[in-house]
Amino acid sequence: MIDSLLNDLAPVVAGRTGTSGISTSVPRVTVWTSTVTTLPTPAVFEPMFYAVIQGTKLLIMGANRFELDAGACAASSFGLPFLHQFTVATSALPYVAISLHLDTTLLTNVILSMPKREDRWSCAVAAGDLSGPAGEAFARLVGLMKTPDDIGVLGPHYESELYYRLLQSTMGDTLRQIGQRKKRFQQLKTSADWLASNYSEPVDIRHLASSAGMSVTSFHRHFKRVTGFSPLAFQRHIRLLEARKLLAGGLANVSRVAYDVGYVSPSQFSREYKSMFGIPPVADLQR
Repeated sequence: MIDSLLNDLAPVVAGRTGTSGISTSVPRVTVWTSTVTTLPTPAVFEPMFYAVIQGTKLLIMGANRFELDAGACAASSFGLPFLHQFTVATSALPYVAISLHLDTTLLTNVILSMPKREDRWSCAVAAGDLSGPAGEAFARLVGLMKTPDDIGVLGPHYESELYYRLLQSTMGDTLRQIGQRKKRFQQLKTSADWLASNYSEPVDIRHLASSAGMSVTSFHRHFKRVTGFSPLAFQRHIRLLEARKLLAGGLANVSRVAYDVGYVSPSQFSREYKSMFGIPPVADLQR
């Protein structure tokens, strides 16, 4: 199956150098390739399915660490800050992967059409392997790149089949979280979404815990279990990602950036920025 996918992707990745993401004719499917290894790079893992076809990638999400080799895959039920690093990639054998941003409406419909299962706590990210029925369904969906006229009719069917197979796999509990409405997972997701949207605001953990219907201790424990981060660490990652975007966008005053993303101390901002990105914000701005 991996060889078949590599053959399908060969025309897409041919001649690429460096690191890039390539949109495809299949909705929400992106091909990722790199001919070089990289340092850990922060980003946000949106709700998606991700499969490594060649090479190796390291994902670090708070306390969770995933090393994905060829044939490995991962799925996320909502957006999480993370660090990623290409650890095996050369010009002769480039890193190649495929991501599918999840259609949450379609996925929820598939969940509702399946026999109801007891909801279980699980991390918002899960890893598995691209084998069996799920791998075959994914290959059919990606293979539509070769027959673009079929995408409109077959694409939704192949994607629904993929979701069905993934829900039956070891990643099923994580993906099922997307359909868990008005339950504690959704309350945690609401808290995480608030932290991400209000990254520059002070955090009242007691209020967040109360809004989620939990004690402070229970909220901390469940939030870290699902996201891999404590609530404050989650917000700090989002703050620093936004700070880097501001610097990259041309805002050259580092102290102003620190205040804009919610820091009251530019020196603390510089320390935490260097800890996360490996370089002080002033040097990163110059670079």
